[in-house]
Amino acid sequence: MTLRTSQVTINYEAIAENASAIMDRTGKRIFAVVKNNAYNFGLKKVVSTLAQRGVGHFAVTTSEEAVEIKRAHPEAYVLQLNPATAGEIEVARDLGIALSVTGAEWLETHKENLWAIELHMKVNVGMNRYGIRGAEGARWALAVCAENGLKLTGLHTHFPLAEEEDAAGHDRQIDAFASIYEELREAHDFGYVHAENTATLLRRDRRLGFCNFVRPGILLYGYVAPPASPQEWLRPSLFVHTRVVDVHEIAAGEHLGYGTSFVAHHDMRIGVLPIGYGDGLLRVRKILPVYINGHPYPIAGNISMSHTYIEAGAAVEVGDVVEIYGEHARPDRLAAVGIAANSEQTTALHTGA
Repeated sequence: MTLRTSQVTINYEAIAENASAIMDRTGKRIFAVVKNNAYNFGLKKVVSTLAQRGVGHFAVTTSEEAVEIKRAHPEAYVLQLNPATAGEIEVARDLGIALSVTGAEWLETHKENLWAIELHMKVNVGMNRYGIRGAEGARWALAVCAENGLKLTGLHTHFPLAEEEDAAGHDRQIDAFASIYEELREAHDFGYVHAENTATLLRRDRRLGFCNFVRPGILLYGYVAPPASPQEWLRPSLFVHTRVVDVHEIAAGEHLGYGTSFVAHHDMRIGVLPIGYGDGLLRVRKILPVYINGHPYPIAGNISMSHTYIEAGAAVEVGDVVEIYGEHARPDRLAAVGIAANSEQTTALHTGA
């Protein structure tokens, strides 16, 4: 998508290659997380691209996105992660959308209307967003499904501490999920067991070997979640470029942009870029440089609605192409310093996808 003299480009072939690499490295199939318009990379295009690479399973949060996938790809297996309403349950049955068992109250409320729908039991190990709590709750949910003749085909969880440096809490959550799985598998055969989101997947924990699917999100698009460092085998898929539209000098002591947050400590050459937070560029992006001809240039001052300033140096000229995101500048660099999630930036950008 062109933003005045700026452009957002998505490399869908890179997304396809990342999916293939994930399957090759893990030896497992993928539940591709394509929620929120596939992290704003474009739901239809991403699903179509992945389907061509043999990915047939997709996870979304909303009924609307599940329906969009099923109508475009009736053969796709789609799992809705958010709690389904009574109306959404009817839609799921009509279109063959799988639903997540998001809690005891949800299951008790809807148990008589969940016939002929594949269900995945969500186990809450600490995310405290949705899920069945503990082994006792899991046994109860399994019994309810059996008593009502429901098609319980999946078991899953979401690990919230995989991005933390201290692994103790994460280890306990893995052990909790593994323990519940071991208990339930004696009474029930699950066709789908998935727990490894991007951060968990990169840890490659052998204790999760019983999972037969991985569930990557941002990893599909070429970016890691901390504490993992960028992976050489991943291909970035997001490219944001603009051009320098003005270059001028300011004297020591002068302010730059709105307010007085930036004061030149010496005479400076400033480049003006026609892109800002109105185009979806996070203001925290200012802590990392942009790149021109492979060389880094610091952002000066705050990012405004339509403009960004850089410390230009002697070599920068009007018309130079500026890499905001690409091979050198990556969204996961922001995540690495702990100030923004990768998906926070991708979903904010006006990609046009």
